[in-house]
Amino acid sequence: MAFAIISVPLLGGMGVAFDYTMALNTHREMQSSLDAALVAAIKQIEAKNKDEKSIRAHMENWLAAEAQSGSKYKLDTNSIVIDFGGQDITATAQATVPTSFLKILGVDTVPVSVQASVLGGADIVTKTAFSMYLVLDRSGSMDYPTTTAYTTTCMNASNKPYICTKVYKKIEALKLATSDLLTQFVDVDPDLKYVRTGGVSYNNAMQTPSDLNWGTSAILQYVNALTATGTTNSGEAMEEAYESLKDSDEDKAHKDKNGTKKPDKYIVLMTDGENNVNGADAKTKKYCDKAKTQKMTVYSIAFMAPAAGEALLKYCATSSAHYFSADNTKELVAAFKLIGATAAKTLVRLTN
Repeated sequence: MAFAIISVPLLGGMGVAFDYTMALNTHREMQSSLDAALVAAIKQIEAKNKDEKSIRAHMENWLAAEAQSGSKYKLDTNSIVIDFGGQDITATAQATVPTSFLKILGVDTVPVSVQASVLGGADIVTKTAFSMYLVLDRSGSMDYPTTTAYTTTCMNASNKPYICTKVYKKIEALKLATSDLLTQFVDVDPDLKYVRTGGVSYNNAMQTPSDLNWGTSAILQYVNALTATGTTNSGEAMEEAYESLKDSDEDKAHKDKNGTKKPDKYIVLMTDGENNVNGADAKTKKYCDKAKTQKMTVYSIAFMAPAAGEALLKYCATSSAHYFSADNTKELVAAFKLIGATAAKTLVRLTN
C-alpha cells in the first residue's frame, strides 16, 4: 500500500526528468533548424526589394519539413514570427513535444520556443570567414553495421532489380553525415570565397590528408573514397589538423581572398572506437589542448563508441556543448548537420 501511495509522485518525478531531457534535445534541434532557415533566407534577401512574404513562406516550409522528418515535435506554423525591422532579422518559432511519462499526470505535451536574430537586414550582409578540418576514423570497426535500415534496389541472380532492405555500415553513415555538413557551406558560400575545408582519416596511423582548400569538393571526394581497415590511433591525425589550421599560410589565404585577418577555425574529431596504439590518447589530448589554446573550436563525435573513446572525445571538445554521442545513423547525421549549421551561420553573423 505504501508503494502504491508513493508510486504516482515517483513516476511523476521520473517523467519530469525524462520528458524535460526530450524537450531540451528538441529545443537544440529546433534551434539548429531555425538558424539554417535564416541562413537560407539571407541568401534571398541579399538583393534589394525582395518580398518579405515569400521569405516568410520559405522559412515556414523549411521548418515544417524539418519537423516532419524528425517527428519529435509538432511545429505550430502560425506561431512563426519574422521581424525585418532595423538592421536585424529576428525569427521565433514554437512547437509542442509529446510527453511519455508525464501523461500519467495528465500532461500530454511540453511547449518549446526558439529565437534567432541575424545581423544584416535587406541591404547589409556581414560575413566571417572560417576554415574547418575533419579528423575521421576509418578503422576496421567502421565497416560494422549500424542499427539503421534503409530501402534500396538490389539485383537478383538473374540480374533483375528488386526492392530490398539493407543496413547502413558505419562508414556509409559517416559519408552521409559529412555530405550533410558540407552542403550547408555550399549554400552560404557559392562563390568559394569564405570557406576552406580539409581533413584527414586515420586507423592505426594517419592516412594521406586532403589539404585545406576553398569550398568543399576536395574533402567530400576524399571522404567518399574512404574504406574501413586497421586499428585506431588518432594522435598523428589530430596533430595534422592543428598544424594545418595554425599554419600562417592559412591565415594569409583568407586575408588575400576575403580580407579576414583572423578567420574562425574548427576541428571535427570523430571516432567509433578507442585508441589501441601506445601514446595515442596522450598525443591526441596534447593537440586538443593546443588547439583550444589557439582559440580553435574543437567538436567531437563519439559514434557508437565504447566508454574509453567517449572519455577522450569529451576531453577534447571545447565544451560539453561541442561533444556529441551518436548511437545510430540518424543521430550521427544530426550531429554533423548541427555542426555545419553552427559554422555556416557565422557567415551571416547570427546575433543570438
